[in-house]
Amino acid sequence: MSCSKGYNGYGYSPESEKMLEELDRTLTEKDIYDLAKNERINVIKGGIGAAAASEDGPYKGMYNVYDRLYDEYYQYNIDSAITYARKKQTIAELSGDRDLINDSMLDLADRYVLSGMFTEAFSLMGSIRVQELSEVLRPRYFHIYNSLYNGMCAASDDPVLRERYRIQRDGYRRMLYERLGTDDISRLYVLSEMMIDNGNAGTILDSLYAKYNSVEISLHEKAILSYIIGNVWLQCGNRDKSIYHYAESAIYDLRTPVNEYKSLHELAALLYENGDVRRAYRYITRSVNDAMTANARINIQSINRLLPIISSSYNIRMKENQQELRKLLAGISILAVLLAAAILSLVRVMKKVSVAERRTREKNDELQTLNGRLHEYILMLQEANDIKESYLARYLDMCSDYIEGLERYRSHLRKSAKNGGFAEVMDNLKSRDFIEKELQEFYAQFDATFLDLFPDFIAQLNGLLQPDKRIEDTSKEGILSTELRVMALIRLGVNDSVKIAHFLRRSVSTIYNYRVKLRNAAMSDREEFERQIMHIGRFGQNAVHVKE
Repeated sequence: MSCSKGYNGYGYSPESEKMLEELDRTLTEKDIYDLAKNERINVIKGGIGAAAASEDGPYKGMYNVYDRLYDEYYQYNIDSAITYARKKQTIAELSGDRDLINDSMLDLADRYVLSGMFTEAFSLMGSIRVQELSEVLRPRYFHIYNSLYNGMCAASDDPVLRERYRIQRDGYRRMLYERLGTDDISRLYVLSEMMIDNGNAGTILDSLYAKYNSVEISLHEKAILSYIIGNVWLQCGNRDKSIYHYAESAIYDLRTPVNEYKSLHELAALLYENGDVRRAYRYITRSVNDAMTANARINIQSINRLLPIISSSYNIRMKENQQELRKLLAGISILAVLLAAAILSLVRVMKKVSVAERRTREKNDELQTLNGRLHEYILMLQEANDIKESYLARYLDMCSDYIEGLERYRSHLRKSAKNGGFAEVMDNLKSRDFIEKELQEFYAQFDATFLDLFPDFIAQLNGLLQPDKRIEDTSKEGILSTELRVMALIRLGVNDSVKIAHFLRRSVSTIYNYRVKLRNAAMSDREEFERQIMHIGRFGQNAVHVKE
């Protein structure tokens, strides 16, 4: 795989963003991984008593238990790792086994280096004779000197001393590389460091990825390889891939878990440069806390160079956010005031609308009432028009008949005068037969016309009267009694008793008595009786129904 410059810019590729989100979730799960780690440590500690009775002897058994505890604390808590390295040294010296003594001293010196105790590390390493080291332990001897001079180089402010330490480091690193087996993953680590320092890191990307994708490596080894790959991509100028692999390495470190690492705080530096200050601050803060827990002074010194810068930027960003928040709150307050004013205005409008709706309902009710009355008036007009047309036709017929009658009467008088003389004419003029006949004919015409217009008049009139006071229905004979003619005239709108009396050739007192008699026989209010008669008609909606 060639070292090519890929995605650049302040944003992240979808893959890197996804990996950062996974890292964010992992950071929240610290308690889960710490609990599993401590349970594993407690199980090992529980075997200390049984180790004294080991078949390999009490020293060998105890040494192995302390060695396992040292490995667990190796990057988790430096002070605890030093404690168990010393316990290993004590057991080794009691056993007199030179390999165990050298192994414990190398372990102790290794943790001295990481905790920044360079003087103590030099003193301890000076007491070890490299010629006495086994082939297994010799690479560790050069590894510790490589780490020791590397730490001193990073910590020194004197450029002359720093260059001297760098030369010493490179020398021990070459010796370490030469003594590692070709199948040892540590050889790939060392080669990567040398290539990165020489600026040729891109040439080993294929080897790094091949080893990373192999199935036999542990979670912690994946963390180291991801970190190295991130360093290589950073040297190649591909910041996004570097961010991706640093985040991946940090996830593996946190899940192992270890508290001494480089990936998370170096990732924080890249994110800070990208402008992702909030994430950078969160990552650097976690790195400081873990480094303090582990007491890894070299890491603490490295982190402390970044922490003030990121913290300052974070504080500035927070102040800017607070200012924006205050502006936003001010805007929200103004909007709230406007909203309250709008609500009050809306309430007033709603009240007006409510009043308008109430008035509209009242007007609608009035309109419906008026419509009902108008409808009633229309029906009354239609009825009056029908009455008018009917009576007009009857009137014309009666006038024609009356003229013919007068003509017949005149011819009769002429014959009487011719045959009987003046005396017979006077006798005819004194007779009421002609007038009675004409009145009967007139009333017959009136009765027929009225019953034609109001065929159910008598039945509906009786419905307004008490059962024992109802009037006999004579409509089948086509005639009305005087009493019914009084009610018929009232129905036609003739309410004046004088006019009724004149029309029916009766006295006013007689007409008055008829009216009083019928009002007294009414089932309902006497004052409403004649008004109810006015509503009797041919139109179903105005008809008065018979009450049995």
